[in-house]
Amino acid sequence: MAACPDAYLPEMHRGNSNSSSGPDTSNETQSASEMQYSGLQGGVRSLLQVLVEAERCAIRVYTDICNITFGKDHRTYELSLAILNEEIEHEAWFSEFLGEGPSGHFRRGGPGESPYTSRFLTVPNSHNGK
Repeated sequence: MAACPDAYLPEMHRGNSNSSSGPDTSNETQSASEMQYSGLQGGVRSLLQVLVEAERCAIRVYTDICNITFGKDHRTYELSLAILNEEIEHEAWFSEFLGEGPSGHFRRGGPGESPYTSRFLTVPNSHNGK
C-alpha cells in the first residue's frame, strides 16, 4: 500500500507536422516551430507540476513519520527528518521553476552532496570492524 498515488508522466500532444495544404514558406515553417516550442514548453510545465505534487506528497508522508517517531525511535526520526528536509528542498526547486516564487534554497557544492542525509551515508569509525 503506497502513501502517495502513482505519478504518471503527462501526455505530450504533438501537432501533425505532415500537413500538405500548400507550398512551404518560411512564415509557415516559423509558425510550426513556434507551435512545437510552445507544445514542448507546456509539456515541461506539466511534467514539473507532476513532480511538485509528488514532492508535496512525500513531504506529507515524512512529516507524518516524524510526528509518529518523535520521542520514541530517535534514529528513525532523525533519518525521516533528514529526508523530509531533502523533499522540502526538491519541492522548492520545482515550485521555483513553475514560477510560484523564489525557493530560497542554497547551492550545493556538487551533485550528490547533501547537508541533510550525508551523515547517514557514511560508516562511523567505531563500526569498521576494528
